[in-house]
Amino acid sequence: MADKSQATVEIVVFIPEQCSPLDLSSVVEPFELTNKQLGYEKYQLRYASQKQGQLSISSYLTLSVDYTFNDEFDCDVLIILNQYKPSAPLPQSVKKRLQDLYQQKNIEIFAGYAGVFWLAESGLLAKGTSALHWSMMDEFNDAFSQLDISVNLYESLNRITTCSGRVAMLDCMINWLETQESRELVHALSEQLCMDRIRPANERQNIPSNHLGGDLQPRLTMSIERMESNIEEPLSMDEIADSVNISRRQLERLFKRYLNCMPAKYYFQLRLKKARQLLLNTNKSIIQIGLCCGFSSGPHFSSAYKTFYGLTPREERTALFNVKE
Repeated sequence: MADKSQATVEIVVFIPEQCSPLDLSSVVEPFELTNKQLGYEKYQLRYASQKQGQLSISSYLTLSVDYTFNDEFDCDVLIILNQYKPSAPLPQSVKKRLQDLYQQKNIEIFAGYAGVFWLAESGLLAKGTSALHWSMMDEFNDAFSQLDISVNLYESLNRITTCSGRVAMLDCMINWLETQESRELVHALSEQLCMDRIRPANERQNIPSNHLGGDLQPRLTMSIERMESNIEEPLSMDEIADSVNISRRQLERLFKRYLNCMPAKYYFQLRLKKARQLLLNTNKSIIQIGLCCGFSSGPHFSSAYKTFYGLTPREERTALFNVKE
């Protein structure tokens, strides 16, 4: 029998207006399954919104609101989810409430999908880089041009995590649970969810290449397509720039503006991402995978892979085998 006196973790999910059922289930399901594994309700979820009563999530799903955001409540974790950016400027009371929860209550805050706008408007994203769903990047950049945007699935800094949302929210929550629970429990959780792996924060979103930079920057799209077509035998940055009729400096400025990184780094990470896909989904040898992704030296491939993913290719494949066992 589980010890009911064990400490609980109070989680408040703040849905200001409306959120996607997918975002919501990606948050709720990991905690409910973890509670079942533990045998008691360690993770206790409550819901907050701007108004009391029933909150409509979709035509078939409503939630009972436990708190309005102006109510006094304590929590260990606050998760902000919303489907759209704020429909009007945030009231000063909401900004102050978010600031107080973070600065005085010392809680952890997560924001997914358009929930990131609430943190930005409250001044809580002044430092670091924020992850945002690719479809909202232009809109966010227009509103908060002084803030850095990441194309990664999620970013964490100083108790604040921003997430691109959707299924990435599931990876984000399970990644956080890894810091709270045993590795065995998290492996059991991933098996329950039929996940072959938990994607790390630094994995990039799968952004349609024709979206990057919008229609106004076709050369950025063309440059990325050149990179994706030349993984095994990488091109130099000068060759890529020449192929799209711009200078290397112009290429670097495009990548810095729209992807917040240099083209060489982006290309390098594309190759590592391809290597990881081959490592986890094929029976190719590690040496073959390195060669397929433009790494002529095994040690160089292993070192680069570990720097980016935290494990060597051999450790990654062994860990996958152990989970499936």
